[in-house]
Amino acid sequence: MSIPPTLPNEASAKSRLAVQCPDCKKRLRVPAQLAGKRVKCPQCGVPVPIPAPEPELEMTEFLDDAPAPPTRKWAPILASILIAGFVYGCAINASLASNMNNHLGAEYYNIAKSLVAGEGYANPFDVKTGPTAWMPPVLPTILAGLLWHCDGDAATLQTIVIALQVHVLLFTGLLVVALARKTSAHPDIIAFVAAAAYCAVLLSQYKLCFMVTHDCWLVLLALDVLVIGLCWFSPLRTKMSAAVWGVLGGTFSLINPIVGFAWAVASAVGAIRQRNWKPLGVALLLATLVHAPWSIRNYLLFGRLIPIKSNLAYELYQSQCLQSHGMLQAKTFSTHPYSSPNKARRDYKDLGEIAFLDEKRSLFWDSILADPLDFCERVATRFFGAMVWYETFETRYEADNPWVTWLNRALHPLPLLALILLAYGALWRPLHPAQWAVIGVFLLYMMPYVGISYYERYAMPILGVKVILIVWLIDRLMSLAFASKAPRPVYSSRSA
Repeated sequence: MSIPPTLPNEASAKSRLAVQCPDCKKRLRVPAQLAGKRVKCPQCGVPVPIPAPEPELEMTEFLDDAPAPPTRKWAPILASILIAGFVYGCAINASLASNMNNHLGAEYYNIAKSLVAGEGYANPFDVKTGPTAWMPPVLPTILAGLLWHCDGDAATLQTIVIALQVHVLLFTGLLVVALARKTSAHPDIIAFVAAAAYCAVLLSQYKLCFMVTHDCWLVLLALDVLVIGLCWFSPLRTKMSAAVWGVLGGTFSLINPIVGFAWAVASAVGAIRQRNWKPLGVALLLATLVHAPWSIRNYLLFGRLIPIKSNLAYELYQSQCLQSHGMLQAKTFSTHPYSSPNKARRDYKDLGEIAFLDEKRSLFWDSILADPLDFCERVATRFFGAMVWYETFETRYEADNPWVTWLNRALHPLPLLALILLAYGALWRPLHPAQWAVIGVFLLYMMPYVGISYYERYAMPILGVKVILIVWLIDRLMSLAFASKAPRPVYSSRSA
């Protein structure tokens, strides 16, 4: 329903209702006769419910008329300073200890060295094995550009990557504080709650965040940008914004296929809600154009469609055939082609990438057909390990730092608990649109790993989303506590 035109006179102004679009937050004034119906937001196209008029209430007793406390500008600044101090402190401490910051993404770094050497995307396992689609192309391209700029100096490259990782972690913390304040009725208090929760989660993930350089920082940055687009903007509002959103979506998919999947589903859901089919088409077209060169390259080289990366079959094989319960452990990677000149690397070199992966795919399906229930049990184990009970990956590190295990086990189930309680509470108190967006990103990112292959590194890039879910859980509990202590005015109803 469109808003009918009315004369801008005083009478019409008094007969109009003020409402706010739940999606883009644009304030609208609509005729009072539309109360109880829905109108289409002229800015984003989302249906906006018009509340029915309520009977006038005459206050007969009001015990406390104190206004809400004003928002303090220094609260988010101080919370941000606390996060920055913690992040920089952890980074300095990690640099003084034995670490794996020269890892640089393993296969990603080997492919980057091949790019600098003029061999293209090739040789993921530090031996001459030819062209590859084993990993997505964005991170090797970034590493190759930096390595070329550093004249091949790996130590300088390591310093740059550490700096990028640390500042992405800092940016994620600031995003958590901003999103918590955006959705809370207690923005000053919740800023400090968000800072404390973020620091606690960083501490629980200290090794992955500060002592290893892999692809986590880039995937985390992609998820941050996805959350920003969904929570602060209406990316499908216009064709131009949809074009930018499509370029981002194509880039997300070339960073990590699951982030690309989350982008695609979130965009489709947004288009269905807003009925913005043409902007969705523009976004999908631009994402396809960004993505197409890599897929075409893979088809020409390998003779089959490989949209993003080829190693899905190996991921499935690892979880199904090399583990007793479906959760990857550090010892599993001793048989990985990257780890050493082992049998898997020799087979990869002798057979070639595609034949090697076809063999692993066949072994995976043989295992499934032999015992389908075993696969279901492994998926259930991965769900439990990813969402409920923290499962250690590297037993030696955990044995040396037992507090890490217990801190992780205390924090690990909180995001799922928060999601359940928020969704249940939405039955009588609607959630902010940003909250639904973040819940969707969390599920869309985690569920594919539950179905395919999982260990703690795969969950590290979602840590910002996990923290904000925990913060929203605390915010709901705070609201309930404040509501129970607030004075209740007594009203008597009077007909209008």
